[in-house]
Amino acid sequence: MATKALRKKTASEFEHAAPAHQNDEPRLIKSPPLHESLSFIGKKGRETGGYDYWANVPSSGSYSADADLGRRLAEEFIAFIGKYPNVGNGTLLGSIMLAMEASATRGHKIGFMNTVNKYAMAGGYLSQLPREEGQEPETQMRDPRPEAVLKLEGLLSEAAALLRANEDLQIAQVALNEHGIHTMYKVPGFRGPDALRDKIIAYRDGLRAFRKMPIETFMKENEDQIAADMYEKHEDALREWKGAAPSRESAIEALKLFTEIDVFEGDFRSDGTLAQTLRLAALRYLEGLEGMVA
Repeated sequence: MATKALRKKTASEFEHAAPAHQNDEPRLIKSPPLHESLSFIGKKGRETGGYDYWANVPSSGSYSADADLGRRLAEEFIAFIGKYPNVGNGTLLGSIMLAMEASATRGHKIGFMNTVNKYAMAGGYLSQLPREEGQEPETQMRDPRPEAVLKLEGLLSEAAALLRANEDLQIAQVALNEHGIHTMYKVPGFRGPDALRDKIIAYRDGLRAFRKMPIETFMKENEDQIAADMYEKHEDALREWKGAAPSRESAIEALKLFTEIDVFEGDFRSDGTLAQTLRLAALRYLEGLEGMVA
């Protein structure tokens, strides 16, 4: 009954009920075209017109990867409507949801809507805070950072959206300093030097080859030597590793190998065990990221 009654209220009644400053200001904010501002919105052809509100969003086939992409696109959407809170954008989420229903994966939907829900909860919490009668809403605090930093942050956000929308460019990294911008491209088949990753790959390949050898190959006299030559020498090299993983890739490989081996054989937390070495290498890499921009 409450829902039916709510639908009967006209738009003019809602507008009339709200204070004037809440209605007038959003109408004056003009936003740029959606397909130029949001990476996941595309413009339809001249025949049909309008927008595709979930256009060319890639699916990796992995739920977690799709959910992460949905989260990042939701953050992009939240930043956009926060910058341009006009009447037109007040209905944008509904159009996006309908388009997602037709073409988004489950990971996209969950990642996107959970993120929007997080911001909605924050707004809902603030709306329920007690306020003294007649108290005016607090004015928005000005960002204390320098104007150049704020502008640079906006440009970097635009660059990130461009890179997501143009994956065919194969750009791996963009670095900038006072001398200019340096763009690094992905080279298919190329892998940079990473000692820990290479040791892990050599150990895993050697162990896999050892397990595939015909049983008749082994004799009492040669079994230990074959194992030592094929994978144990790489295991010994891994045990001697003392520092952090050199890269994100080797940190991931260390955690993957940690889950593959039998960590409960003996005390895996003891120094010198393979499991402890892998765990500490990944942990030290993550600790080294503190304060860095991902």
